[in-house]
Amino acid sequence: MSIGENIKAVMEKKEVDVHLLSRLTGIDVDVIQGLIDGKVEPMVSDILKIANVLGVDTSTLFFGRAFEDRRATKVSPNERVKVKRRDGLKYESLAPYYIGKHMEPFAIEVYTNESPKISKHTGEEFCYVLEGKLKITVGDEEFVLNPEDSLYFDSSFPHSITSLDGVSKAIAVIYNPGSMVHVARSGKMRDIIQAAKMLEKRSISLVCPDDLSLSAVNKAIEEGIIDRVYLVGSKNKIETMCANSLVFKSNYIYEYVEEVGENYEPSCAKRGVALIREGKAQMLMKGKINSVFFMKAVLDKKDGIGTDRRLSLVSIFELPNLNRLIFLTDPAINPEPFKDKTLKTAIDIIKNAIDVAKSLGVVRPKVALLDANEMPSESIPTTIYEKKLSEMEWEDADVYGPLSYDLALYEDAVKIKGLKDNPVAGKADILVVPHIDSGNFLYKAWVYTMGAEVANIVLGARVPIIFTSRSDSEIIKFLTICASAIYSDYLEKTKKT
Repeated sequence: MSIGENIKAVMEKKEVDVHLLSRLTGIDVDVIQGLIDGKVEPMVSDILKIANVLGVDTSTLFFGRAFEDRRATKVSPNERVKVKRRDGLKYESLAPYYIGKHMEPFAIEVYTNESPKISKHTGEEFCYVLEGKLKITVGDEEFVLNPEDSLYFDSSFPHSITSLDGVSKAIAVIYNPGSMVHVARSGKMRDIIQAAKMLEKRSISLVCPDDLSLSAVNKAIEEGIIDRVYLVGSKNKIETMCANSLVFKSNYIYEYVEEVGENYEPSCAKRGVALIREGKAQMLMKGKINSVFFMKAVLDKKDGIGTDRRLSLVSIFELPNLNRLIFLTDPAINPEPFKDKTLKTAIDIIKNAIDVAKSLGVVRPKVALLDANEMPSESIPTTIYEKKLSEMEWEDADVYGPLSYDLALYEDAVKIKGLKDNPVAGKADILVVPHIDSGNFLYKAWVYTMGAEVANIVLGARVPIIFTSRSDSEIIKFLTICASAIYSDYLEKTKKT
């Protein structure tokens, strides 16, 4: 079934018609009907909105079935998920709905290709030939397989596959303990990954790459999210710093910068930003480079990629017992939202968070301005500013403050304290903190104490900016790239409209 047919099936089951779905999602009736009829190419942000409103995961809309828990999953031939033919291969996933699997079984058709793509990744692979004759190269060894022959090999060695008969058929099983699609523990984060995989592949400018930053990008290449990576730096430094990670040679485009003294890192940052301005890359990522040089290039008034908004960080979480994404801002860039005792910085921070929330499927974000108490008081000046913000007209969000943490997130607390007719209390999607330290405390408590998964995006520039920390786990880096890919697609599509 197509995405449109899957949407229609869920709508019928939920007894939701096109007009009601349009009202709930904010998507035009004609667009929804076009999706159902297969006449409109779906925006990923719209699919996320529809999934949220209909109360299903994205797998249900993309594939017609929800992800399933660990037990046994039967998949009939008509339920297989097809992957478009690429690099001389045509795939059908034989177990698309099983959560947390480490084996990925495929039915594959292999076509003759004089220059087959070379792969290399952690794990192991098994191939069993059904029809035709295959040639599989592992390292510097070549294996010719006839029907009923099989091959088991270590996929960390460079390997490739091609047919010697024009077209051959086989069963391939890939064991990859590090597959990020199945590492995510929370449903909303799996939705982000699945949505990113459905996008047209993205390109990224990676400034001063090292093994840590490039390994995160490599994961996105493996999952089909990124296809072009511009590696910006000197040839010597790239080969030295990324010695263990230069595994997808056909996906890398080298942007060499001469290694000359103190000007080296500023020159790298300038070239990395220029790739964005030239339209070659859709996301910008910081590698092993001084943050000051990196941000100076981003914000350069003549050659940078700044906008009329201030940069801010939005951290995207799924927290226990809350069936929605929570957007925390700003825990890392702006010391305080009420700089110089004005509202301008706070307004930019809020608008950035609203934009990224909408790109990830939140129809009308509810923004809570956090503080120690829900009652404005001259003794806590931030509460006065927050009250002023909540009294402003917001076109595409509900903004209210001050609100305490419990009143922002939990409806039980709202009932106990008797707070009535508040559009945000107990339902907040976005939490805006009054100071950077409070945001930093919340962030670290959720990540380190609660073990929450998170993606971090820097917003306010022409494209999303990805900062990775040496302390970030692999899943954090990967989720950040996924969320950034979705947001970059959203920016492009909304600009066109």
